[in-house]
Amino acid sequence: MKPRARSLLLAASAGAACFVGACSPDEAPRPRPARVILLSCDTLRSDRLGFGGYGRDTSPNLDALARRAVVFDAAYASAPMTQPALSSLMTGRLPADVGAVPGNRVLLPGEVETLAEILAAEGYATAAVVSNWILRRRADAPDVGVSQGFQHFDDEMPDREGNRGMYQRDARATTDAALAWLASRPSERFFLWVHYQDPHGPYEPPAAYLEQFLREPPADEAGLPVRERGAVLGPGQIPLYQVLGDERRPSVYADRYDAEVRYFDAELGRLLEALEAEGLIEDALLVFTADHGEALGEHDLWFCHGESLHRGVVQVPLIVSAPAGLPLPARAAADGTRRVDALAGHVDLLPTVLDALDLRPRPTRGVSLLTPELPAERTLVSDLVAADGRPSWSSIQDARFRLVWSELEPTPQLFDVRADPGEREDLAARHPERVRALAQQHAQLTAQRLGDGPQGHAMRVSEQDAQALDALGYSSGDEDE
Repeated sequence: MKPRARSLLLAASAGAACFVGACSPDEAPRPRPARVILLSCDTLRSDRLGFGGYGRDTSPNLDALARRAVVFDAAYASAPMTQPALSSLMTGRLPADVGAVPGNRVLLPGEVETLAEILAAEGYATAAVVSNWILRRRADAPDVGVSQGFQHFDDEMPDREGNRGMYQRDARATTDAALAWLASRPSERFFLWVHYQDPHGPYEPPAAYLEQFLREPPADEAGLPVRERGAVLGPGQIPLYQVLGDERRPSVYADRYDAEVRYFDAELGRLLEALEAEGLIEDALLVFTADHGEALGEHDLWFCHGESLHRGVVQVPLIVSAPAGLPLPARAAADGTRRVDALAGHVDLLPTVLDALDLRPRPTRGVSLLTPELPAERTLVSDLVAADGRPSWSSIQDARFRLVWSELEPTPQLFDVRADPGEREDLAARHPERVRALAQQHAQLTAQRLGDGPQGHAMRVSEQDAQALDALGYSSGDEDE
């Protein structure tokens, strides 16, 4: 490893142990997982899931997985948009480190090494099934973006999204595609990534699921206006791409979101059942997470995610299952699950996998989660490097506090997320020393890029696609993937 990369690694981790791998001579060798399975869902809030404390029955299959694995309650995405968030997940670095900014239209460049490339070089079969249009492999640039390193990359998306000129694949078809690859897998040593699009908006779940969750709205509920085409921000408004007919009442959209979650969970359960039946989970490192969350009215932001860095859009569910003999930090909770309160994030996936497989460490912003105890003094950064005229946002969090600011609101806001998970009360005036300390740490962590700071690959679209996207508001602010 180059000296510069090593020093950047240590600085980025703020003293946390980011080098993972070899055991000392007197330690018994740990079991290596036979396979790595990464399951992710688009636009999924952890607090709308049963194991996250939600009261509606949206996630029975994820809840069952949580009961036999470890739940990380304070897990964060590096960005509130799909492309930068998943670029961070696959590299263990911040989106700006790897050129995956701004917005969704700049792709991870080919010179950046991804988890799939590492595992493919180690002899693992690598396969991905993705269902979000933004993740598709580009014919004009097949070796860039999160698809690089996957020998099998299934991005077939036959369904045209209702309100934008994009395509997607629903949860049932996504599970079918994953099962098809498993049935013909070329090796028992594999890395499989499955990314579900549900419950990204517009919220259009199958009728059977909608019937379970759609309630009668309050009689006095006022409707929200629709964001005008081309508007960059939409406080107090429904984004154009979310609008369904003449419906404007927010409770209806929230119920539809829950129905989408339940539909996704049912199809994920079908995949988990098949993996279990074939004995593919017990000796696997299995990780479930989301790319980001969704604003459901907090700070007057409705049914969007690329417009702030408040907790609802960057806190993500994170469940980790590892073979017996691999340590995971956890406490026993009253509901029977094993839980971790310490900070974790997308940047931790790559070092965790390398640790589990005893592979050579790489420069990373993350730490291995395979440890009896995570660093108590850790901080995590999430940034929104915006495009198309949006304001950029920055945030940093420690075990208790989150500091958030933007070009619109340059005065930082400080929230105690333990006492105030909805981030309603700004404590910056009461804790100026905490504000200064977190702001300084953010500046230090982001001042230097981890690596050579490559330029991302700008996404190219046809003139016809560009016109369709612009007409729908996508390129002018509705880029919420």
